[in-house]
Amino acid sequence: LNNVPGTVSEVKGRRVWVQVPSENGVYLELMHRFQVEMEHNWYETTVTASLPYRITGVVDWASDSPIPLPPGPPKFSKATYEVFPWGVNDPLPLSYGRETVKELGDSLASPAGWHTLPVSSDPSVEESDRAAMGDSFWRTTNTTWGNNVFARESWDGRNAWMYNRRPEGSVEGIHDHAPREDLEFIMLPSPNRHHSHPLAIPCDALVSLLTTDGIYGFTEAAGNFQQYNFGRGGAEGDAVIANAQDGRRFNNANFMTPPDGQNGRCRMYLWNTASPYRDGDMEAGIVIHELAHGLSTRLMGGPKNSGCLGWGESGGMGEGWGDFIATSVRSTSTYSDYAMGAWASNREGGIRNYVYSLDTTVNPSTYKTLDKSGYWGVHAIGEVWAEMLWVVQQRLIGTYGFSETILPPTPNADGSLPPNDCYRPQTFNPLTGQANPLVPKHGNTLLMQLVLDGMKLQPCSPGFFHARDAIIQADEILTGGENTCALWEGFAERGLGVDATVVGSTPWGGGIRQDVSRHPFWLC
Repeated sequence: LNNVPGTVSEVKGRRVWVQVPSENGVYLELMHRFQVEMEHNWYETTVTASLPYRITGVVDWASDSPIPLPPGPPKFSKATYEVFPWGVNDPLPLSYGRETVKELGDSLASPAGWHTLPVSSDPSVEESDRAAMGDSFWRTTNTTWGNNVFARESWDGRNAWMYNRRPEGSVEGIHDHAPREDLEFIMLPSPNRHHSHPLAIPCDALVSLLTTDGIYGFTEAAGNFQQYNFGRGGAEGDAVIANAQDGRRFNNANFMTPPDGQNGRCRMYLWNTASPYRDGDMEAGIVIHELAHGLSTRLMGGPKNSGCLGWGESGGMGEGWGDFIATSVRSTSTYSDYAMGAWASNREGGIRNYVYSLDTTVNPSTYKTLDKSGYWGVHAIGEVWAEMLWVVQQRLIGTYGFSETILPPTPNADGSLPPNDCYRPQTFNPLTGQANPLVPKHGNTLLMQLVLDGMKLQPCSPGFFHARDAIIQADEILTGGENTCALWEGFAERGLGVDATVVGSTPWGGGIRQDVSRHPFWLC
């Protein structure tokens, strides 16, 4: 459907069979499912196919904060970026300056590097030029445009994403099979107070690339964001479109996640909470939180289903996973409490009700907290889930120690890993001889792996119980259940113990919850 009022692209539709509850169980009903992309929202809506027409479901693929808050790839030398390094959350610790950071791309996940993609997969190349160059040519850019991410400013707040300003490196970058020299991205401050951080674009690009580059099993088949998938399955043509300093709003950020094969949209806004304005792109935790929406939405229910985290506890966990991953990235071996969005919002406590802390006098959140007034929204629900994961992670760190980086080592050319301190020694299945999945050695990286594995195991529209059980099941699969008791004890500490209940809940929320701090005594 074209020219639908309020939309920014054609409305796509298809027929689907939907399970509908009835007094005698369920039956299948033929319906129409539409994708409706609007300026601030991207809806998937389901409508009955016969009279009287009824809208039976609506899911918004956009996740944001509440207002106001071919041939083998060419050899290449790595780009360099003058940015705040990975793990630095924001510019506030003045002891942290910008550093010249080498391209950190995983040679297995991104064998062509971050700035190279086939001409046939590059939407900026005109069709006539693409046909003339052929599929055998690769295009290497000297800007923040590559196989995983298209990062640029969006000061006008419009959708002309291919043509907005991007920083250019110091070397011309259009080659076929020729190796490239280093591309240096050195950004200078702008005198314009609204557009005060051109550095935001490479920072946004760097964080986006590291978050989407195949870590912890977010692969092509699992629905990651790439223009070209190197023949590894999954749908192509879906690099993240990253808007730095988007002019649509202030004091917010969002991520839109359509199904695999369609570009995700990450929008970062300026914050008018200080003078000069602060830029959400410069707070890595906010960028990581938004990108985590893309990760969790693609892993939940399969990469072709973006409708599993729309509301209630499900939508809340989508927010909570974002906070948990962002906090895990910035945490260090010396324990500390952490706030979300503290720098951008210019508030010591950040944009959540509580900072993330093991101290129950600092963060008293438990499962029962969801019954309180003000906890019906997905962001408040997400705080409780993220706090639970934070508590569980600290238990595993107490057992296995802490890894200073959540990034795995760069693989060898054959995909194997060099000797490293990130994983336990490789083991093999005695029946098949095949390599078993690698097990992270440290507590913080182990829980990160279990959380992402759990996303793949739990059902569409999960609740807290589903997600808790999926993480415990993921540990059973990965380690043989070595951490069953530690996981149960961590969840039980915040009320999600073995006999915790919710009565009268619906997929949209509600119900009365009962905290239980007991783990299964017959196991532990």
